[in-house]
Amino acid sequence: MKILVIPSWYPPKSGFFFQELNEAILHEKNTVDVLVNTVTSIKQLKISDFFHKNIYYNEAGLNVFRSNFYNIPKLNFISNRLWIKNTVKRYIEYSEKNGHPDIIHAHSSIWAGVAAYRIYKKFSIPYVITEHRSRFIFNTPEAEKMLPEKYFPLLQSALKNASHITCVSPALCPKLTDIEKSVETKTVVIPNTVDSDKFKPGKTKNSENEFKWFSLGKLNPVKGFDILLKAMSILINNTDKTVTLRIGGDGREYKNLRKLSENLNLTKNVVFLGNLDKNIVVKEMQKAHAFVLPSRFEAFGVVYIEAAACGLPLVGTDAGGQSSIINEKNGYLAKPENPEILAETMLKMMRNYQSFDKKEIRNETIKKYDKQTIAKKYCNLFSKIINEQH
Repeated sequence: MKILVIPSWYPPKSGFFFQELNEAILHEKNTVDVLVNTVTSIKQLKISDFFHKNIYYNEAGLNVFRSNFYNIPKLNFISNRLWIKNTVKRYIEYSEKNGHPDIIHAHSSIWAGVAAYRIYKKFSIPYVITEHRSRFIFNTPEAEKMLPEKYFPLLQSALKNASHITCVSPALCPKLTDIEKSVETKTVVIPNTVDSDKFKPGKTKNSENEFKWFSLGKLNPVKGFDILLKAMSILINNTDKTVTLRIGGDGREYKNLRKLSENLNLTKNVVFLGNLDKNIVVKEMQKAHAFVLPSRFEAFGVVYIEAAACGLPLVGTDAGGQSSIINEKNGYLAKPENPEILAETMLKMMRNYQSFDKKEIRNETIKKYDKQTIAKKYCNLFSKIINEQH
């Protein structure tokens, strides 16, 4: 099969799980091309960029065609429409040189899925949309603001005409069905993947007199680090153990969270590590007793399965995709937005830590989320769609 992937975002900025999946699908003896139209600040615009088209790169065997789209500040909805139009233009340029693919795989309906629909209208290329965006959880006012109704007409056409919709967790399906009823009969859940060769248990033996928590994510309100710090303040006053929390990641809430940590007298217990590359993330996970992330809403939560692949038991919130990952064998779920309940849940983990089997946690994670297992599911779906077209 010749598969063209159109991602709404892509490395090196973000979307590394798209890249990992593309590489896994490539290993199933397919041709995989990737059309990347990176949203870039207009401040970085150069005169020479007006003459640039798709620039080709070979990235780990993937044929990646890269271009930049310059965002108009404070005019997001107009910029989104222009990005869609520009992506279709980049596709035409790509297809003139490389021919049409058998199928298009669009990562997120906002806005790669809409671009794929526009290409389908012109050239009848079937497409599959994989939805990743946590705003479709639609469980908080913040999530609702991120998905205004003015988006719906664009999304309806894209969803209605897609051959299939895949969601990375069941939590995303209801809102998609609410936007476009026909989605209900053609939606399947295919989760994200984990690189189990990279994320694996370490050999560190932790002291019984201390408990080391690790957390990782963008330091923004969605991830709930403010709730986590408040829970830590409660937790350390209810245990005789030395409790530490190491937080990886950076973001707009960094200064506020540091200040909150100081106000709660947590500077000896909480360490902010900043941005971490994957090798350092693995080492941090291997040194920890358990992983915690109390997101307010989450489409899936790749970081949970990365921690589980390292054998760590998990504490998360019942607020989206993590609810499909965390179960009685690998951790506990707490109610979101509640530091007291989160502290109780973390204390429960500390008391019952020895009852969790690290090998079983890892083995079950690999069984469900291994790259090649997930790649085969996509390849089978793509083959079925292509065969039905003929």
